[in-house]
Amino acid sequence: MRFHTSYRQSVLCGAALVALTLGLSGHSTAQAADVADKTGDVALEEVIVTAQKRSENLQTTPISVAVVSAKAVEDRHIYSLTDLNDGSAPGLRVTPFASRPYNVILSMRGVGIMSDTNQPAMDSGVGVYLDGVYLARPQGLDAGIYDIEAIEVLKGPQGTLYGRSAAGGAIVITNNRPKFESSASGLIEVGNYQMAHGTLVANTTLSDTVAVRA
Repeated sequence: MRFHTSYRQSVLCGAALVALTLGLSGHSTAQAADVADKTGDVALEEVIVTAQKRSENLQTTPISVAVVSAKAVEDRHIYSLTDLNDGSAPGLRVTPFASRPYNVILSMRGVGIMSDTNQPAMDSGVGVYLDGVYLARPQGLDAGIYDIEAIEVLKGPQGTLYGRSAAGGAIVITNNRPKFESSASGLIEVGNYQMAHGTLVANTTLSDTVAVRA
């Protein structure tokens, strides 16, 4: 992002004021101002999304998208769609059913059409896609999220790309793809009220063209 010259001084003054308020050292403030003065740019981390079914920069994607990366999933202990209620995707509400294990009602910006119905003719107002495959029924949607690359929450109607089942929005889950290297990782967590959680991921190559991940 590049600031016009006429706004640069205001931006730097504002940054200096914030630094003074937070009690930062004068040396650090001067160093930051010097770097900004030389470059005139503010560096932002590049986020690649597939919201339009192609890889592109989030800043150039004309869709309201909330992205939860694999690291964020691990740090925030997101193990199911219900855990997205922690504020990771504002505007999304995931309501579980106690009487129906792993069933959920999804609503995006208040739009959720019969998400917990068993009737084949009734579609959800929010579509859920796992590696490009549409999960049409609510049964099992809350079963678990493991070893993913990212979760993209697309807000607003997505009928052009995702069909009538995405009137409120879409949740796009992308798993990690097999890599041509051997690796393994695991995680064990324990907590109060007999809470225990564990995952194990293994990746191996079978040939020069075939790899397996489980």
